[in-house]
Amino acid sequence: MKRNIPLLILYFFFYAQSFAQSNLPAVYEIKSDTAKEQRLDSSYWQKLEDKDGKWGISDISKSTLSEKFHTAGSKADGIDTNNIHTYWHRYRLKNAMGQDAKISLTYPVEYFDVYIIRNDSLPVSYHSGFLQQWNKKDGLKHARYYGAIPLKIKPNEEILIYDRRHMGAVTNFETSVYFYSTEKLIQDEYVDYVDGRTFYFAKIHLQEAFLLGLLLLTVFLNLLFYRIVNEKVYLYFALFALFLGFNRLTNIASVYSIWEHPSLREYVPLLSFAWGFIPVFLIQFFRHFLKTKIVFPRWDKILFSLGILNLLIVVVAFFARLFFKNAASSFYKISSFLPFLVIPICIVITLLLFTRKKDKPIRYLIIGSFPLLLLYLIASPAEVLGIKINFLDVVFMNNFRLIEVLCITWLVISFSLILLLRFDHLRKENTQLIEKQKAELEIQVAQRTADLQRSVENLRSTQAQLIQSEKMASLGELTAGIAHEIQNPLNFVNNFSEVSNELVDEMNNELNKGDIEEAKAIAGDIKQNLEKINHHGKRADAIVKGMLQHSRSSTGQKEPTNINALADEYLRLAYHGLRGKDNSFNVTMNTDFDEAIGKINIIPQDIGRVLLNLYNNAFYAITPPLPKEGVLIKNEVSDPTVWVSTKGEGNKLMITVRDNGKGIPANIVDKIFQPFFTTKPTGQGTGLGLSLSYDIVKAHGGDIKVTTKESEGSTFVITLPCNT
Repeated sequence: MKRNIPLLILYFFFYAQSFAQSNLPAVYEIKSDTAKEQRLDSSYWQKLEDKDGKWGISDISKSTLSEKFHTAGSKADGIDTNNIHTYWHRYRLKNAMGQDAKISLTYPVEYFDVYIIRNDSLPVSYHSGFLQQWNKKDGLKHARYYGAIPLKIKPNEEILIYDRRHMGAVTNFETSVYFYSTEKLIQDEYVDYVDGRTFYFAKIHLQEAFLLGLLLLTVFLNLLFYRIVNEKVYLYFALFALFLGFNRLTNIASVYSIWEHPSLREYVPLLSFAWGFIPVFLIQFFRHFLKTKIVFPRWDKILFSLGILNLLIVVVAFFARLFFKNAASSFYKISSFLPFLVIPICIVITLLLFTRKKDKPIRYLIIGSFPLLLLYLIASPAEVLGIKINFLDVVFMNNFRLIEVLCITWLVISFSLILLLRFDHLRKENTQLIEKQKAELEIQVAQRTADLQRSVENLRSTQAQLIQSEKMASLGELTAGIAHEIQNPLNFVNNFSEVSNELVDEMNNELNKGDIEEAKAIAGDIKQNLEKINHHGKRADAIVKGMLQHSRSSTGQKEPTNINALADEYLRLAYHGLRGKDNSFNVTMNTDFDEAIGKINIIPQDIGRVLLNLYNNAFYAITPPLPKEGVLIKNEVSDPTVWVSTKGEGNKLMITVRDNGKGIPANIVDKIFQPFFTTKPTGQGTGLGLSLSYDIVKAHGGDIKVTTKESEGSTFVITLPCNT
């Protein structure tokens, strides 16, 4: 029992005067407390309309409002009785028995507050009602869902009772005053509960549990179908079933919370707002299944707008229930108008628009949905509009829950079968489409493969031509050098052969004269000349062999090679090649070869091409050719020099080629090893030299790097393994 103790000062100034007023109703004498229910005649109680629902016990006890209490058949002066949600009642009870009277006060409203005044003392407050928070509820909390306030009145004791009743969903609701026998109430609501209501709720549990299991299976299957075929109609039906499951869960949760977890009871009604989402997804399901956007575009907009409007109303009602509990029932009634009445009518109209269609799935859809829609259209006048139909109450409404479960079950099973057939049809269509696409794809793949093979062959041919072009370009660079190099031994051969020819004539003359000694001396000179001719002939032969070795294709076989001799030979060939083009070309060549290196296993033709390319690039950096004339010009470098060195470090060999030319710009350093990249004028370079050189060095297990600085020159370092 909880006490509401106002300030003592207010009591003396207001309560003492108001409670002694003479306009109080007659005293009702309790002569028995064994009757289950006793109703007070209207002459024994008075009521007062609280339009704003803000008055408290201190307000209605003052003379201003206390005098406005009136009997049930009359109206209070100065109070507008329209849209009244809250009423105050007062009545007096006296125990006329020789023992304590044990009675209980209750009323089926959202909030039921009782104030008991004994012997003009301070009022004691009690609180009940089905929306009252559990921890603030007094008395028999479980009784009749909304609770009951038990009172004990001593023999000959008289009490004054004020009660405040609030019902947000209903205005001008009928009021009356009655009380129950506490013993009878406990017997009915607590003792006999096991025998009667337990069976009733067990039946509800069985019905709802079956429906929840069916809805859960429906959600799972339709989400699975949606993932496979990616059609929104399956997603919307799954969401419809999901929120319908949440809504049906309230029927179990409300009963479960009464006894098992009563503190949760005030939150259970929040689940009921899931009903607002059900028609939204049901509308979306019908829109996508029937394709109303295509067939009836204007009507489709109406359906879509109804779904959005219903969703907004539900959201407002939800927050009203959460934060404005006094107005919750009013919002709940408004939020029920669309889903229970308007939307079912619109869906029925939509189905009637498609009755002329000879599509079997649409006919099955109509058969599956009509029972539930018809149920709500029949029940809505009584539930939403408050219109009572007596014969429906007897024949129909008493079994509404069971009929509703059956209709929902029929709808879910029917729709699931329709969607299953639709899924099978879509699967067959997809299979046929996949087979067709597969055949087309195979044809396209065959065509693309043939095109790709031709492209690869063309690419290989082009690559071979480019490599040969680069090879011939480097060979062209050598031609002039080889010609210049081979000219020297040929000159010696020609000169010594001419001299030898003259010496033969002189020797013959001396023999004719009989001067044998002189003839022998001339023969010795001829022999020396022949030796020189032989020497220079072998030199020319070596040059020709080197040229042939450079020009022929690489065998790919590594062989022991004197890297110092190879580097020196190609340096001279590159130099004489440029000298053959321009006699004025002249650079200083400094070599520093490590004689301790010995021979290493390499492919000499390939490494020779790498060295030749680096030498030509170094000479080009010092004295580049003009784009048009193709002749060499002097660079601004005062002392053009190329340095070539070899050095062995452990199992590695480093070949360094450095020049003091113009250097490489920083923005293109990372590109010089890319195929077809060149800084030479068009037609004077293929852009493959450094790219092929990089590939050759990598194929030997080595590396090639460059360091450069503009206006100071570049340094290329080739690193090769010595033990391969």
